[in-house]
Amino acid sequence: MDETGIHDDATMVAVAGYISRPKHWRAWTKDWNRAKRPIKVFHSADCANFRGEFEGWDKDRRDRYVAQLLPVMPAHELAGIVIGVRLDDLAVAMKDHPELLEMFGTPYTACFQWAISIIMDIATEHGKDERMAFVHEVNDFKGEAFKAFEYVKQYLNPRGIPMTMAFGSKAGYPPLQAADVLAYEGGKFLKNPTGTPRRAWTALDPDKTRIIARRYGKDNMPELIRRLKTFREKFLAQGWDGKVE
Repeated sequence: MDETGIHDDATMVAVAGYISRPKHWRAWTKDWNRAKRPIKVFHSADCANFRGEFEGWDKDRRDRYVAQLLPVMPAHELAGIVIGVRLDDLAVAMKDHPELLEMFGTPYTACFQWAISIIMDIATEHGKDERMAFVHEVNDFKGEAFKAFEYVKQYLNPRGIPMTMAFGSKAGYPPLQAADVLAYEGGKFLKNPTGTPRRAWTALDPDKTRIIARRYGKDNMPELIRRLKTFREKFLAQGWDGKVE
């Protein structure tokens, strides 16, 4: 799992991840490491902005490189998920609901919890109670992420599926480079999901069956407000004091 849009001037925050079994990750890693040469650790932002290992490249070389690299993702049994929130639309919707904004938490945490909740829904309905290991790119939200993870593990895991969470680096764990790509392209896709998709997004999901992409934006912010109000009323009825720790 990885995130995008946590910088100050971002308009969209998104959390993304790929899900698969260890044997498929091993096969993917072998192909990915071969395809990404001469790059050692792939960073989407560096690739897009000709920084880091991409310094000195030109657009034509970069585009040809990406065109042969991204198809490695759908060539393997990986399932993707990306969850996003439009920050400008969220600010407008929450302006008159400060009590809900406090309950909502940070946009990153909300996206992260929503993402792993969907993964748990899928595992509960279709899984075989296999142990699940979540690995997230190192960031500044470890405390919030662990808190959200423990909530899902305890309250949204009816079958008691064993699950763990750890943070790692792209260099030390290549699957995080896949998550980086999905977060970067997913964040761009969710800004305008009904528009013409970028070629990179089409390469990741050529048949539109491999990635779950959901967001809250202007069109469905009223639904988010309704859900938060429902949760708040439920917790107040159970004796909650209205304070978020």
